[in-house]
Amino acid sequence: MRRAAVVLLLLLSAAVFCAVAVLAHPEPEVQVTVYDPNPAHPWNQLHSALFVRQDSAGTSYGQDSLDPLLWQFSTHLLEPKSHARALHTLDAFLQAHAEKLIQDPLKRAILQRDLWALFDWSVAREPDHPGEATYASEKRGLQIRLAEVMRRLALTPKEIEALPDNYAQAVASGQFAGAYDPAHPDHPFLPSDLFDSHGPWVEMADWNPPYHASEPAAIQHVTFFSGRSRFLIFMRLPAGRKATFDYLRELWSFPEPWIARPDAPNQSEMNPALPSFPAGTQVALVRQMSLFDHQGNLVPAPITESVQIRVYRSVTGDNSPLDEGSAEAIRRSGQDCYEIRLSRPLLFAGKSGGLRAVGPNEKDFFIFNAMGFDELADTRWDKMPTVTQECVLCHRGVGIASLNSRHNLVKPGFLQRDDGGNYPPRWWENDNTVDWKANRPDWWLLKSYWSAPAPSQ
Repeated sequence: MRRAAVVLLLLLSAAVFCAVAVLAHPEPEVQVTVYDPNPAHPWNQLHSALFVRQDSAGTSYGQDSLDPLLWQFSTHLLEPKSHARALHTLDAFLQAHAEKLIQDPLKRAILQRDLWALFDWSVAREPDHPGEATYASEKRGLQIRLAEVMRRLALTPKEIEALPDNYAQAVASGQFAGAYDPAHPDHPFLPSDLFDSHGPWVEMADWNPPYHASEPAAIQHVTFFSGRSRFLIFMRLPAGRKATFDYLRELWSFPEPWIARPDAPNQSEMNPALPSFPAGTQVALVRQMSLFDHQGNLVPAPITESVQIRVYRSVTGDNSPLDEGSAEAIRRSGQDCYEIRLSRPLLFAGKSGGLRAVGPNEKDFFIFNAMGFDELADTRWDKMPTVTQECVLCHRGVGIASLNSRHNLVKPGFLQRDDGGNYPPRWWENDNTVDWKANRPDWWLLKSYWSAPAPSQ
């Protein structure tokens, strides 16, 4: 990683940027205190400029969103006003060496994580219509600066390994129930035994011995977030660990897991007659962070970003997909859904592991697998479903039909086997997400900014 290349590129673009900044009206600044009590702190100003957005009514969003409020066709941070402010704030951060103002590894990791999401978005961002501006120079201007800030923030491998296991902290805090309570289905919970290698929760993964996955199980999630997070799937049948593995063996042994599609006989689909799991089954999707160290190596981090849990209070014999409206689909699915997600203020304050329960009526902009248009500009907030409704709508089926990763559990996939719980420490990190990310073009581009030869003068 050579600093000279990035610094010289910044200097070369400074004159152009200054002209744009003078002509453009500044974007409104929203005061935040995420990293320091002083809203004027450079880290807070950077967070405000890059992640906080306002709608046409002046309402602010994104102060503590799990992911940037940007979509495939968004022009925010690329159109003149927001772009000028973003570049001005990034340049001020770099010129002042503001990365030195905060040495807390946890805060440095979170800022790197957030900036990385912006970088990858800028690489993937596409025009909405033919002939629309591609914003090639604007994206490059952002990428150069984001890459250098992230390089300066990067931790050592030991610092990353020493980051807190915030899931364990959240369980120990007592802020969450440790198990599902059918008498109080409105109470969110965090399973205290989720990562117990001898416990009732079984990770579902396409495993190759010894303890290495050939592909991340929740590949759709991993792909959408471009491998910056690991997505781990766990299942628990009500009768416990042995019953869960017995069911997974039954599923894998099913003689005809794939059938010809009625509308396309040359294509296959999952057999709707697959044996389903019983009522009371629970499924958890855990999202955990990845980072890169000061030498540019991808490293799994122990920080949990979110936990989504679905409890199947009832499972009917009908495994066909549900095409009804949201209310009816949710009712027929027989699922209770919960989401626990990361909160930066709680994390930095050392409260409940930085995790909070999403409220039953809480709404948020839909990021995962969205249509690509900018929801902040085009979506009516009052018409949006709640977060937990979105969860069911993505898994709109009954029993096994609602498990979108079920293709990993049948032939020709690997049989899910129990080896008695003799797993190495933090075994769940070996799900191949780091290897998958290492082969992504956006990762190659990021590394190229660090290692490019200095331009001629």
